[in-house]
Amino acid sequence: MLAEKQLHLVPWSDLRAGGGNAGHVGEDLRMLLFAEGDADDGAYERLENELEAQGDLFQCAPAAVATIVAAVAEGSIPAANLATVLDVLGRIVAGHADSSEIALGNGDLREQCHAEAMKGYWSLLQVAIERDPFNAWQAARAVLAVLDEENSKRILE
Repeated sequence: MLAEKQLHLVPWSDLRAGGGNAGHVGEDLRMLLFAEGDADDGAYERLENELEAQGDLFQCAPAAVATIVAAVAEGSIPAANLATVLDVLGRIVAGHADSSEIALGNGDLREQCHAEAMKGYWSLLQVAIERDPFNAWQAARAVLAVLDEENSKRILE
């Protein structure tokens, strides 16, 4: 699985997160992306404040987006988890760099996250087209509305 390899390539411990060091973010992403059903062990809640906190993004966010997009593209996310994963992605792409990141010269986190998410544009469109029982299609449409509302809306009509 490419997304799993992407997870292992990222030096999470070298990146900043909402709680300081992003060392545990990779494991929480792995749980959220690949665990079946409720086996994510609270990863969603932990990631909420590590990748973005109330719309503020941290250094680890672009790497998380790249990993999520890889998992969406390869279809490796369990169907029951896809809407939750896309909710995380939606919050990231709607965010802005935290003031601490701006102070460190990392003020373009939103643009970095958008660039990574756009690599999976067609995969996100595919999810948005397929009406699944878990409503991942709605979450995908919300992500696309942030990334490219005009074009995605025309395609999805």
